[in-house]
Amino acid sequence: MGVAATCIGMVADKDMQKKLLSELFNWYKKHSFPTYQPENLNLTQTVADSLLCFDSVGKFMEAQGVGYDDPLRKARCAGVTGEVAAKVVELLNEHLT
Repeated sequence: MGVAATCIGMVADKDMQKKLLSELFNWYKKHSFPTYQPENLNLTQTVADSLLCFDSVGKFMEAQGVGYDDPLRKARCAGVTGEVAAKVVELLNEHLT
């Protein structure tokens, strides 16, 4: 989320930054990740109810029954990263074009 916030901060004024970050953070907390499934792995989807990666990945690991070093956890994180990047672009396009 830090890189996403930085990207928004690079192109939006302070008022727009607050609006976009609020939308992004609210989406992230309630979104069922990962909808993008790298390598078609059919990963378990979970909702973080938090902005913290630790919470998000922890819920996934428990639901999927995997450990931190498991390749499925790494694939899930890749999917979440892609979805967050896409959401940032969507928000920027919606509000700044």
